[in-house]
Amino acid sequence: MKAEVKEINGVKIVRMVGQVRISTQNDFKDALDEIVKDSQGRPVVLNMDGIAYMNSTGLGIIIDTYKKIKDSNGRLILCNLLPDIMNLFEVTRLNRFIEICATESEAISKAS
Repeated sequence: MKAEVKEINGVKIVRMVGQVRISTQNDFKDALDEIVKDSQGRPVVLNMDGIAYMNSTGLGIIIDTYKKIKDSNGRLILCNLLPDIMNLFEVTRLNRFIEICATESEAISKAS
């Protein structure tokens, strides 16, 4: 699991690469916890185009991250979800309260 972090116009953009499964879910959680700590109430865009597989624990980690960022008056926006991952968010109805954009540029403009 790898996290590539950059910042554009005060928006932290995190591109995750890898698969979220039993062997990597702790790395995923640690990476997102670090992002939460660094975001300090600013918007965070989580670019998921590098995540080809995610288990249910991965969904839980994203929910936990969403809640932590929201509690610090920040905002989490997901983008570039592959069709299988997007389907997970639709089936679980998480897409009703976690913002999801088609592209990174759309997410950045919403966050700015």
